[in-house]
Amino acid sequence: MRKKLKDSGGLTMVETLCAVVILVLLCLMLNSGLSMAVKAYYDITAESETQLLLSSLSDALTDKLRYCVVYTDEAGTYQGTSIGDVTAADGRIVVKGPSSGEDKALLPEGAYGKGRYKAEITEFTTGITGATPVFTIKLNVKETSGNIGAETRLTIRCLNPVKEEVTPP
Repeated sequence: MRKKLKDSGGLTMVETLCAVVILVLLCLMLNSGLSMAVKAYYDITAESETQLLLSSLSDALTDKLRYCVVYTDEAGTYQGTSIGDVTAADGRIVVKGPSSGEDKALLPEGAYGKGRYKAEITEFTTGITGATPVFTIKLNVKETSGNIGAETRLTIRCLNPVKEEVTPP
């Protein structure tokens, strides 16, 4: 033991270089592991947010269309609704008012995720079964910078009876 304490020699250059190489390898492994964990967190968060946004848009559209009034002509052909048109433009879902011309955006640009998500309606059909108006909507919500997205198909039955008028008020 005394011999070790009296020895003034330190580490050799080879031992120091080996220690540095081992430390660098450990840092590289830690860095790659952390970057994979951050990417996984980002993907899971984006998936969760697209599902949440899709659910919110579905609820908003369902509420709008379930309680609107549907107008038909004398032959029973669909003419419009009391809420106007439902469209998707620039990633926003917009309900246009029939007479006032006001636009009500269900997903305003940049309102959620600072413009990170875009929503679109890929299908919007209307039909009347008996006296019940039925809307079929296919919604997509996608992340703008990646390939993460979600979609759903809604079939909404209107609760109000059909009004036979040639043109909506």
